[in-house]
Amino acid sequence: MLKRLFTLSGFKIALFITLLVMGLFMLNTILPSGSFLNLLDKKWVDYIMRDRPVQPHTSEVAIATIDTKSVDKYGRWPWPRTRLADLVRALNDHYKVSTIGFDIVFSEAEEDSGLQVTEQYRNLFSKLNLGGGRGQEFLSYLKKSEAELDRDGLLGKELARRRNTVLGYFFFTSAADLRHVTEQEKLESAQRVAGSEISLIQGNISPGVIPIGVAVESNIEKIFRGGYLSGFFNMNPDPEDGTVRRVHLLMQYQDNVFPSLDLQILRHYYHADQLSVIADENGFITQVNLGDKKKIFPQFDGSIMLNYKGGIQTFPHYSIYDIIEHQVPLDKLKDKIVLVGATEVGIFDLRTAPVSVAYPGVEVHATLLDNVLTDSYFRLDLANDMMTLLLILVIGLFLGFTLPHVKGVYGLVIAGTLVVAYALAHRWMVNNLLTWTSFIYPAMVVALVWGAVTLFRFLVTDKDKRFIRGAFQQYLAPEVINQLMENPDLLKLGGERQVVTAFFSDVQGFSTFSEKLEPEALVQLMQEYLTEMSNIVMKHGGTIDKYIGDAIVAFFGAPIHYEDHPAKACVAAMEMQARLEEMRTNWRSQGKQEDMMLYQRIGLNTGPMVVGNMGSDSRFNYTMMGNAVNLAARLEGANKFYGTYSMCSEYTYAGAKDAVEGRELDAVAVKGISKPVRIFQVLGKKGEIPEEKLKGVQYYEKGLELYRKRQFEEAAKYFNAVYKFIPEDPPARTMIARCKDYLTHPPDDHWDGSYHATEK
Repeated sequence: MLKRLFTLSGFKIALFITLLVMGLFMLNTILPSGSFLNLLDKKWVDYIMRDRPVQPHTSEVAIATIDTKSVDKYGRWPWPRTRLADLVRALNDHYKVSTIGFDIVFSEAEEDSGLQVTEQYRNLFSKLNLGGGRGQEFLSYLKKSEAELDRDGLLGKELARRRNTVLGYFFFTSAADLRHVTEQEKLESAQRVAGSEISLIQGNISPGVIPIGVAVESNIEKIFRGGYLSGFFNMNPDPEDGTVRRVHLLMQYQDNVFPSLDLQILRHYYHADQLSVIADENGFITQVNLGDKKKIFPQFDGSIMLNYKGGIQTFPHYSIYDIIEHQVPLDKLKDKIVLVGATEVGIFDLRTAPVSVAYPGVEVHATLLDNVLTDSYFRLDLANDMMTLLLILVIGLFLGFTLPHVKGVYGLVIAGTLVVAYALAHRWMVNNLLTWTSFIYPAMVVALVWGAVTLFRFLVTDKDKRFIRGAFQQYLAPEVINQLMENPDLLKLGGERQVVTAFFSDVQGFSTFSEKLEPEALVQLMQEYLTEMSNIVMKHGGTIDKYIGDAIVAFFGAPIHYEDHPAKACVAAMEMQARLEEMRTNWRSQGKQEDMMLYQRIGLNTGPMVVGNMGSDSRFNYTMMGNAVNLAARLEGANKFYGTYSMCSEYTYAGAKDAVEGRELDAVAVKGISKPVRIFQVLGKKGEIPEEKLKGVQYYEKGLELYRKRQFEEAAKYFNAVYKFIPEDPPARTMIARCKDYLTHPPDDHWDGSYHATEK
């Protein structure tokens, strides 16, 4: 009995793994810093939001933007305060907006207003002791001039003329940020925000539940007096990856709780007489009320989990220049909430959001306003965690009962079906219920249980198959051996039409440096190179087709078909480039010259090909044929046009974009293939690319968009901007040269935005 109890079985392994994953989930849930797995859960929800179409959203929010057009017309930012007074006047008098919110803080007086000069005149007049009637007349004129030159005062007066403006300020959250601020400045700023705190709080908020400010940077007195309300606009990105997924409605400063800019905007919009906060017996925030007009149910820390309804400009953007010049139709702004903020790239008020790596901060505020107005923000609580634990348990037990009793392929189908079904259900929860359970942990229990049970069966029950594998592993790729074990008919001649990913690699300048090596040294070098690269191809499920000198020809997705073969091919290409970089480092340490270093170009394409055993009755090879194969070979050579080393077609990138980061380079009609195809540079694995490089990619893609619209001068500016983030970027250099050439020699009217290569 005891022997049977302690004997391993597939079910016992599944149960152990299930309990382990449940424990890991509970541990990571209570950890204040979260974990990598929790971050993956967030990334999955980010992907859902990024992948879906634009969602229904309010039409009551618009954005007045400090954009490129406004900067071109009015000069670089910051503008004279009278310009913003013109904006407020236009919004109120012409457009009759409901509420104006400033995602800007006016923390310093305008220096070039001319007040310094009038003060000098006043001091000189006093020093010269000039009196009399003419003197008084001069002083009156001077006082009138001061009023006209006081731009800060003029803006404050314009704000006060109609009490519908909410001003923004921000809290310092670290004492290290306050070295430049004097105690007097701290005191004055604190006095200016006093009175905007929330006075009605039911219950006691536990210390540390909401963010804490150590000092405040407020608007100067002349402008502050003109605003009707004010609120902080701090954003606290998730510490794991810097993404803004939530915005806090409340912050603690000294002994008071202060409302956010968005909360104050909503308060004015709803004409709420006061704000109130409710905390439960644990000191957690449960409710925020806008008088009796609106109830908000935030997370326990007073934050709103943002439901991004789409990408940039989901909410309408209107140039401040167009608003001041009355070029925006009245109905676009009348009775609406108008947020004033910056979208011009030079001002850099950009945030990393789930839907974009460069999302305007002012549009984050618009998203929160929309979520509250439409009651469409995400809500998570303890019940979600309990449901996740139940899911892990049910899935683990189900797999423990089924997997040990079905064939390996059926077990894979069951596990895969579970993951896909749950992914679809999870997506439905996010979009329709505005809540979700964990995706990563249930998916992980599927993967671990399936892998462990399958491994256990392999080691214990599949010993005969291991003998077959050992007999053939020196001659065939593992995937081919597995297929032969299941289907010996594959040895017959003939091919089958399949969609696979073709892989071509070649060594840059091989013929040049091969002349400098003795034949024995060259063979040794190529053996080392081909062994390392081939191992990586086979590691990711690729099949080596052939070697042509220094070139490697391979394919992914046959004879074993798997849906993610484009991703596997791209990941393999990235690992090959990384491994080759390690080899170059090793060669340099051995004293080899730089001109003897190996660099490889890789081309990938996914498409229909004929795959199978080709040849004669006595000699054949498992290979691929077709036009899609030729395209992969051409893309390998096309790397040299753009100074890149790993390139894939749009068909490969479509199947790999969830696993790797890529940059669209161009649309090219390669030699021998007349139809243009969009080409992508494979940059690296998802989540491993530095944020700066991703910003550079975004500028490149914007430049490419303008390039295809024949706006070559504007396109060249964006390509030049890439250098700020990716110094000496070869593709950007190529496109800049292309733009300059087209400015001098424009393409004909039939140009479709593609480049026709004239050589391989």
